[in-house]
Amino acid sequence: MSSMYWDRFTTRRVSRRRLLQSAGVATAAAGAVLLVGCGGGGQSPAPTPGLPPQSGDLSQPDILNPLAPPVRGGRYAVSLNEPFDTFDPHLGVAGSTDFFPRLYNSLVHQSPTRPEFFFYDLAESYENPDPLTWNFKIRPGVRIGPNSLGVPERDLGPDDVVATFDRIRNDARTNNGSFVKQYVESVTASGAVVTIRTSKPYAWFLSRVGSYFNTIPPRELLATDAGLAKLRDQSAGAGPYRLASAAEGEGAVMERNPAYYRKDDASGLQLPYIDAIDAKIITDRSAARTALFSGQIHSYYTDGKAEADEIRGHGDFYMEEIPGSTFISAVMNPERPPFNDPRARRALALALNRQQYVDIVYQGDAKPDGLVHWTLGSYAYDGEELSRRQPFDVAESKRLAEAVGGMRVPFLYPAAVTLDQHDSHLQVFFEQMKQAGIELDPQPFDLTTWLEKYVEIDYTLTLALNQVYETPEMPLDFHRTGGPLGDRSYSAGLGDADIDAAVDRTKQALDPEERKSAVLAAQDLIWSKEPAFLPLVTPYRYRAHSRKLHDMPAGIGTSHLWLTTMWLEA
Repeated sequence: MSSMYWDRFTTRRVSRRRLLQSAGVATAAAGAVLLVGCGGGGQSPAPTPGLPPQSGDLSQPDILNPLAPPVRGGRYAVSLNEPFDTFDPHLGVAGSTDFFPRLYNSLVHQSPTRPEFFFYDLAESYENPDPLTWNFKIRPGVRIGPNSLGVPERDLGPDDVVATFDRIRNDARTNNGSFVKQYVESVTASGAVVTIRTSKPYAWFLSRVGSYFNTIPPRELLATDAGLAKLRDQSAGAGPYRLASAAEGEGAVMERNPAYYRKDDASGLQLPYIDAIDAKIITDRSAARTALFSGQIHSYYTDGKAEADEIRGHGDFYMEEIPGSTFISAVMNPERPPFNDPRARRALALALNRQQYVDIVYQGDAKPDGLVHWTLGSYAYDGEELSRRQPFDVAESKRLAEAVGGMRVPFLYPAAVTLDQHDSHLQVFFEQMKQAGIELDPQPFDLTTWLEKYVEIDYTLTLALNQVYETPEMPLDFHRTGGPLGDRSYSAGLGDADIDAAVDRTKQALDPEERKSAVLAAQDLIWSKEPAFLPLVTPYRYRAHSRKLHDMPAGIGTSHLWLTTMWLEA
């Protein structure tokens, strides 16, 4: 997403491990991404509703503003509203995560919004011969490009994959450390094949393997502290670009890797077409918009549909519509009164009129969420099915609040925060609780203090900013004992053995239909026991592009960051 909620200034006071080792968390100034299996291990369910594929082929992205033949050259300029942090792909947060797929390689990547789309990168194929074994055949010729870090220009190979997983497992700071420690039993290389053995069947395995945070640098840079230190603002890798420069608070420049292995299937020409990417830090929205209209940048995330429609009216731009994968949520602490009583949790849930958030906050350009947000397609309940499971009923909410002796609730929230319209959600939430007779005792804090309290479960009720959720795993894990990370951070879960077993079944179902059924069944069980983590609504997002930018891949979420077939008209 365009907003990284917990940037490096916040994380100075909150452990990076506690903050970022969550499944399905991604941070990207250009959007959100993740994946799940193909080629023997089972597929994801039906694609997320959104823009229909223009070609009718779900295994391919949409192509916006097409024009043939493509022309090499030019510099693609983009703006970011957040700092870079570090370009170390195993540690980075904030804006730098957008560029990990540009600088390095994943084994294989699958779109979360169109799971038929796969990007086979360092691995040219894989097989899943049994529930615990994943064999990846490494592609020859994925060559590390010219660099100033002393890394030989050689093929990236199986030993680099092994070194990457060793580093992620053993460095306590890494973003995906909990995944490797919890699920990866061993990573071995034999000839051209890397075999990853899991400790248990894990439905979201490919989602984690193919994320930003598991991209693969050369093993030479992972072998020493001095090598790792170089990754902060330099790069050497086999991705389509190399990091030419990075300046704190200003931006970064990525230049084409002349040794990049990939060619465009349509033209046969070596990729990428674009010579360089200029990433500029522009924190002021009006300045970013001015930069778009003046031609200083080529792409810009709008401030909602109204601005998108206004920009669309200008002939120099076209618009990309993107179903979101983040949301604001109401989070109750079921270990504190009144929410240790399921009736109180039910009272609050019944007081939520999600359509008001759709209409007031997003002017109708969003949809209500269930326990799994609607953009995850057939994993989520929608429409009438959803309304039956989480009705809006103020009268019943009042009755239940009275039945528990009245509800005066300490209410923790980050003050003066506009990320993802949190301030607008806050106003609606206050009014809805008032209408239901639920009295809120406001406890506003600055963002850093609020986050510390949220992580430490030092709250009774909060209206929470949340990360990007690209699979159902994390929203369901908020209800599992131990909470989303299993370590009692953010939430302790409901402490219910039946819910724990139901959520575990979703993690172990490698068959796509079995997995979908398990996810739906887990939600029904959680609803029956009164959930404590309530996503509100998820909006659409819009990105304007200059008409000089051709063949832009779309419809696949931020999986477009792995693709380099777009080109710039002079």
